[in-house]
Amino acid sequence: MSKIPLFSLKGVEYNLNNGNTLIVKKFEIHKGVIYGIGGKPGAGKTVLLNVLARNIKPSKSDIEYDGKPYRQLSSNDYKNQFSIVPQEFKPPYFATVRDYFLKTFSKYSHIDNAQKRLDSICRKMDISDDILNLKMKHLSPGQLRWVLLAIGVGSDTKVLLIDEIEQHLPTDQLNSLLKVLHKKCNYDGVTMVITTQKIEILKKIASIFVNLESGKITSVRSPNKKPGRRPNRPYNKDSSSFKKRYNKPKPTVNSTSN
Repeated sequence: MSKIPLFSLKGVEYNLNNGNTLIVKKFEIHKGVIYGIGGKPGAGKTVLLNVLARNIKPSKSDIEYDGKPYRQLSSNDYKNQFSIVPQEFKPPYFATVRDYFLKTFSKYSHIDNAQKRLDSICRKMDISDDILNLKMKHLSPGQLRWVLLAIGVGSDTKVLLIDEIEQHLPTDQLNSLLKVLHKKCNYDGVTMVITTQKIEILKKIASIFVNLESGKITSVRSPNKKPGRRPNRPYNKDSSSFKKRYNKPKPTVNSTSN
């Protein structure tokens, strides 16, 4: 884990129209790590993701990206370094899936051959020509979700943000996605922030679990550490507590002979 965080958030506040708020006193996101953001509906998961994605502007914030004020990141740099898979997406009316893939990949300066990138991600995520030839507006919710996830992964950006990863995905497809994301992080060093209502589904790939309640971070932990559970520590055999517990005199057994 890098010592210099990719994101550093301090004193972030955002007030929603429905009365809910997001308040982040201090939180860091490090390079090449997968963060799972859990919480119930309305906990602030999507708001936090939108703050990171610069889709909304907090009323108060001190946010740094790669050691510099986030606001100084140019629009071109942002577009090349970030990819977000939102919960809600309105598909283009006339474009086919193939056209949308190619148009999106062509926007990134680090992608030299959009068609080659399309072929690669379709193999990885099992997207057929039949799907590519459909119009985006004709995709089912599950198909549209899978296409957007494939675009997010295939864009090969520095940061990948996914909102409600399990949305519209059956278990087998979700498991396939998790394997792809795990490889993407390990081999390409992509930093990921993934929100979910079922945090345990990220146990095999996430390094950090973050729980949100009412717009506030209530816990940050390793997936293998349960909240509130103290780690087991080895006994000090010279301590009085150890001696008291384990060095009790053995009871004597009187044998009698007939």
